Amino acid sequence: MTRRTNWIVMVIILLGVIGFVTTLVSEPLWLLKQIAIYAAIAGLIYLIYRLVSRREMGKEQSSYLKAAKQSKRRFDDRSNKGSNVRNISQVKKTKKASAIKKKKQQPSHLTVIEGKKGKKKNRAFF
Repeated sequence: MTRRTNWIVMVIILLGVIGFVTTLVSEPLWLLKQIAIYAAIAGLIYLIYRLVSRREMGKEQSSYLKAAKQSKRRFDDRSNKGSNVRNISQVKKTKKASAIKKKKQQPSHLTVIEGKKGKKKNRAFF
């Protein structure tokens, strides 16, 4: 059955290529116009899809963007600390600022979920 469907697919693709080449040779301007129309329709459908999907995401998407921004900020802070050579007065200022910053940090939103690792299952093995 799979060989039969492979041949059918190959014949359809071959007929499509033959039709495309024939149209390209006989009426190239009409072909370009059709391609432009199909591209415009596809672009319009894509824009409508993006608009609808953005509305559906709502709170989830905004939460994700907020988390991504925080993660990027943390990564940038870590990468900048090791690369710059600073004088002593700048280091003292940043230590004071980081102490204030640590006090203002929000607690982690992650929680620990207790599992059942210690309990043994009561099953009969066959």
